[in-house]
Amino acid sequence: DDIQMIGRCIGMERTERMRKTSEEILGNVLATTYTLLIKTQNIHWNVTGSKFSSIHLLTDEQNNNLYSAIDVIAERIRMIGGKSPATFDEIKTLSSISDKLDASSQDDMIAALLQDHETIRATLVSGIKELSDSDDFGTVDVLTSRLSYHDKIIWMLGSTLER
Repeated sequence: DDIQMIGRCIGMERTERMRKTSEEILGNVLATTYTLLIKTQNIHWNVTGSKFSSIHLLTDEQNNNLYSAIDVIAERIRMIGGKSPATFDEIKTLSSISDKLDASSQDDMIAALLQDHETIRATLVSGIKELSDSDDFGTVDVLTSRLSYHDKIIWMLGSTLER
């Protein structure tokens, strides 16, 4: 009986630790996605020049995807028993990127987005690896879905820059 009780406690402790890990990873992804939405919106509103139309459309599509993703990620945090970060202070603290845009040309704007998508991609890969031994398949699924999206956008932005 004591051995079974200890086993259950260790299992619960591991489960709670993994749940917290999932919550932390998702919180970072949520904050970074929100920050990327703000930066993408900035470019969408303020881009000018010869590529205006294509960049305006591309960033509009990205805004729609990022906005929808924020809700999915926040709901996943709630599903696993966490609290979704929802204030600007929390978002700023947890985000892996900055909302600042120090870009004067169209190519600089696209390069800034490309770098941010690469940053969030690295975060997603790290999170997927970290949760690979957990039973939190739902969170891994959310992260994997986001990874596929960011891979596509990295390709699109790189192609826009002719890289």
